Amino acid sequence: MRERTVTAACRTPDGIEWTTVKISQDGAEPVRHEQLPLVIPDDASPDDLAKLDLPDLSEVIKGQVTVALRSSELLMRTIQLPTVNPVEIADMISFQVDKISPFPIDQLAMSHETLQTSDDSARVLMAAAKRKQIDAIGDTFEAKGTRIQSIDARVLGWLQLFSDEGRLTGDGCEVLLIIDGIDFVLVVLSEGLPICFRPLDMQLDDMTIVDELTYEIQYTLTTLAAEYSLPEPDTLHCWTLENLPAVLKVKLESTSGLKVKTHDLAEIPPLSEGILRRTLRDGNRIELIPREWVEHQQHLKLRKQFTTIAGSIAAVWIFVLLIFLSVFKVRDMKLAAVKADAEAIAPLAQQAQANQRKLKALKVYTDRTDSSLECLREITRTLPVGDIEFVSYNYTKDKGISLRGSGRDKSLVTDFFASLNKSPLFNGIANESSRDKTIKGVRRTEFSVTLPLVPKEDDE
Repeated sequence: MRERTVTAACRTPDGIEWTTVKISQDGAEPVRHEQLPLVIPDDASPDDLAKLDLPDLSEVIKGQVTVALRSSELLMRTIQLPTVNPVEIADMISFQVDKISPFPIDQLAMSHETLQTSDDSARVLMAAAKRKQIDAIGDTFEAKGTRIQSIDARVLGWLQLFSDEGRLTGDGCEVLLIIDGIDFVLVVLSEGLPICFRPLDMQLDDMTIVDELTYEIQYTLTTLAAEYSLPEPDTLHCWTLENLPAVLKVKLESTSGLKVKTHDLAEIPPLSEGILRRTLRDGNRIELIPREWVEHQQHLKLRKQFTTIAGSIAAVWIFVLLIFLSVFKVRDMKLAAVKADAEAIAPLAQQAQANQRKLKALKVYTDRTDSSLECLREITRTLPVGDIEFVSYNYTKDKGISLRGSGRDKSLVTDFFASLNKSPLFNGIANESSRDKTIKGVRRTEFSVTLPLVPKEDDE
């Protein structure tokens, strides 16, 4: 497995915090928590986000980056669907979001995660966010050197931490109020699974929120009772970064009829670690990255791979070409040197060739080993005993002899031919012929034969 770095980042009341972990084949290293002080208006528009004076984030926020949106920027619902097929669930989610969203579906980024399945149904959490807001966040990070690979929900990061730290009972109906300085959200869980998220526009320092908060809690529980068989909750769990004012707590208990139990968010790991745990866990989860971002990343990756491959091929081609040119240049230099040497010795070589021709001619005319007289002597030496007469004898220098004559009978001529064929002076016999003929009443055998000379080897 290749080493990879995973980072989860989110807003805090006074800046940005992130948690990073490195994962290799040896396992995961301890997580690192860091933060950056920054003032971000709560009602910041996409244009405001683009104008934020952020430092270069590429040196601090690295690897596969996940960010989290606050609840007020999300439309979240938990629904029961009559199927467990992932494709059918995805189709139904699009229909459900389109039915409840106040915005056109083409302006939204949608996602879902399956919370629980049975034989023929699934409880699914769906989420949607405005594309304009997501694009603004992505552009802001990318302008500072960091590309976002994943988008999650803050409230789900908190629930992950509550569950991992054993702060949820997992039984009956649990009502949570999460106030982290960015989110003010009411969450209802049934048997440990979230069934409702209600972002609220309230502040803890406002004592007038009790009636409105009580109304929201009662309205939410009444609405859920029509869909779920929920037991009556008896406790409201308030998770805050600041201490809940005692007066507010007493008034809220009196008005809502619920026991208010406060918890300090500082007692558990930071939110970014909860988001990181969700990013690393197996199974599906809310993922609000637009498909175009994913396709763009894939195109960039393919383009990078293509560029690398093309560069490698070009490098190999250039290397081979350089080798070929080097070999060609070396051979060309050698050829030029040989030509120069040949031109230098050409006069001497021509003179040597002329002298060799003269020497050969001189040898031809001074060598008497195959002269006409020697050939005639060899022919007479090979004559068999008997009556053989020569009619003509033609000698050609370096080529051979043409001989015509007659013999007493054919057997004598045949013996003569056999003796000539064995002579070391001649290269066998050729064009031999014989016929019987009566001349002046006498019957004789006429013959003709060519005696080529043994070729001589040329002198070096």
